[in-house]
Amino acid sequence: MQITVLFYVMLTVLAGSCIQSALGFGTTMITMGLLPLLMPYSKAMGLSILMVSISTLWISVKYRSYIRWRIMLPFLIPTAVICGIVNLLSAKVDSDAMYLMLGIMFVAVSIFFFVFSNRIHIRPTVLSGTILGVICGICYGLFASGGPTAALYLLPATKSKKEYLATIQAFLCVNNFVVLFISLILGRLDVTDFPLVAAGLIGMGAGSVLGLLIHDRIPADKFGKVIYAFVGIGGLWIIVNHLI
Repeated sequence: MQITVLFYVMLTVLAGSCIQSALGFGTTMITMGLLPLLMPYSKAMGLSILMVSISTLWISVKYRSYIRWRIMLPFLIPTAVICGIVNLLSAKVDSDAMYLMLGIMFVAVSIFFFVFSNRIHIRPTVLSGTILGVICGICYGLFASGGPTAALYLLPATKSKKEYLATIQAFLCVNNFVVLFISLILGRLDVTDFPLVAAGLIGMGAGSVLGLLIHDRIPADKFGKVIYAFVGIGGLWIIVNHLI
């Protein structure tokens, strides 16, 4: 395997893990935007979900005292169920179409956040959790990326940046392992991919530490807007890259 490919994977995962630790999500937005340029969509999904599973587990354990399970569970259960079903079915979907749909979804979510974030205050109830959980499960199953939808539910429901970061990481961690289990069953990763995994782990470790330092320096009143802007820029990048 070429060293340039391994270096590319390491830097991609480093950037994604940095964003994940700083904003609560973002690894798969970066990796699923860049890795399919070098490898099949299914393999990119498998590698991405392995990296983000380890990253979210580490942050969840580190900030476990801040996790708000009562707020999260009505949202987590429907997401995990739908995510598993959709991810199994997505194996038969054309990868080019999936890649373009991913970018469109990110842009749509970003615009929605900017327009309605100050008008809509979602309460963490069973009804709202179920509705958004189904939407998030579909996004997770198709694109391995449920972070933007999770932020819509969890950001206004938590009281501080630390609560938000810990709760969304725990939520993502559970769903990541659901997708990871299915990815291994479907053969999206095998033993020949070990060099890619090793390169990704190096990038993930460095990116996670750097991201937590950045998280502490983002003003609380600007935190939401930073997240929404990142989602939109990521979506536009994917769409433009796909079209050219």
